[in-house]
Amino acid sequence: MNSNLKIFITIFCYISGVAGLVTAVMDAAHKPAQTTSAIVAGVIGVVFLMGGMALTRKPRY
Repeated sequence: MNSNLKIFITIFCYISGVAGLVTAVMDAAHKPAQTTSAIVAGVIGVVFLMGGMALTRKPRY
């Protein structure tokens, strides 16, 4: 994989993960709480953060 593309996808994953978690907190903080959308946004945020961490992990040889 091209290193520039890998860096771009990694940064995109981190930004999307943080945005998903912030959205989850904002949805949960509303009165009345929007629980379903908060859970979905939180799960998507965690998935993107895990993807970003997987892309930045150094290979073990």
